[in-house]
Amino acid sequence: MKTTFYPLFFSFLLSCLPFSVKAFSGLPDTLQINAWLEDSEQQYRKMREEYQRKISRLTYELWRIDSDLSKAGESEHRLHLLEKRIALQKQLSVAMSTQELDLLKIRYRKGIDLIKLLYEKILALDHHFSGMKIYQNISMLSNPNSYPEFLEVRSLLEQRLKKKNLLQLPPVLESNPYLSATFSIVSAMLGEAEPKDRSQDLQRIACILDFTVSMNADLNVIRHETEFLQDANRQLKRDCERLFEDYAKVVGYFVSLESCRQNDDWEALYIKLDDFIAALQEQLVQNADFNYGMEPHFRRTLVNLEFATQRVADFIAAYSDFIRQGAQYYRKFDNIVSNYENEERCSDDLPKQYEDLHDDIRETIDKFQNTYNLPEIQGSRLKDLLYGMTN
Repeated sequence: MKTTFYPLFFSFLLSCLPFSVKAFSGLPDTLQINAWLEDSEQQYRKMREEYQRKISRLTYELWRIDSDLSKAGESEHRLHLLEKRIALQKQLSVAMSTQELDLLKIRYRKGIDLIKLLYEKILALDHHFSGMKIYQNISMLSNPNSYPEFLEVRSLLEQRLKKKNLLQLPPVLESNPYLSATFSIVSAMLGEAEPKDRSQDLQRIACILDFTVSMNADLNVIRHETEFLQDANRQLKRDCERLFEDYAKVVGYFVSLESCRQNDDWEALYIKLDDFIAALQEQLVQNADFNYGMEPHFRRTLVNLEFATQRVADFIAAYSDFIRQGAQYYRKFDNIVSNYENEERCSDDLPKQYEDLHDDIRETIDKFQNTYNLPEIQGSRLKDLLYGMTN
């Protein structure tokens, strides 16, 4: 009779706890993170307080029984007190272990929310990189042969050189911006025309030559470092997918992050988490006589869950570092583009792509600072929640 009584009694005891875990249903947007964090902290505190009241009551009852036992003699009453004490001790052990599980479940669920949020931010950033016109604008701006005015003047200068039977630039070298610029200057000086005309021709392309030659190296720095940032973001995406894979398999979910997102399969993951925790709690109840909460297998399971939530905290730090680095890079790009020495003098000759490049860079700085930067998840409050240290 006693063998079946304890599991049924403990199951009833757990079901009577007045608080149940409520997971935040929506993915927190940037403007809602503070509200999401506050809600998460409230869930955690309420759960802990409910268990603390339960544990305090059981501890007090144990103290009273111990007090009664110290006064009881060798009698049937003493035997009854000992049996009651054993039952209360088991209840206390189960309550403490289930508290640990339920609090860890809240933290684990919040980790899923954060992975979802960061993955969406990373995908949005990858889309932003892909949609930028920086590569096209830099290719055009850094090569004088992309300027119609330059091509027109160069063609005129080449025709004058032909009349004097002077050297012609081989077609294979025409795409080289430095050689093309040098050849045009030489052509302007040596070609067949009045000095006044040659001076006017050179003046027409002076700003183009000055900009492309003086800014070529800097523009290439922007292009290569933008490629570096895009590759780094793609690596961050792969890291996030690996994190999710390792995170979800702890509770027996083996679908990739990309597939889970595309198929909106989050509910299946939450069900896996609920079933996983419920199975552990059932094992605690069924093995209450053996203090299952201290068994190596049970403790190892808790360690795996703990480690998973801590890895989310580590990934948040990696994401935040990348966003901070990206903002620094683009502020440097803005400084490069803004410091063209002859911008005011040559403003009429610079193409629209120059302003487009400037706009692209400033828009990206704004996105890094206001869209992708998430200062709310970098503070101690979230770390305390993920590490189970919320006050």
